[in-house]
Amino acid sequence: MSRDGESQAGQARRTFLARMLTGLGAAVALLSRPRRGRAAAPESAPAKGPVLYRRTAETERYYRTLYQ
Repeated sequence: MSRDGESQAGQARRTFLARMLTGLGAAVALLSRPRRGRAAAPESAPAKGPVLYRRTAETERYYRTLYQ
């Protein structure tokens, strides 16, 4: 085999790898973008679960002393 045959085979491999990496990059870019239908909806109702904080006179007094 001559050097021309080897360089053409090497060039074909490099071209194949470059195109494959470009395709993978495009696929990752398309899959990582946010989808329209799956956007987070704003919460209209309060979250269900335990109430962690109640605003009372005692808590107001406590937080007022923290920031003085």
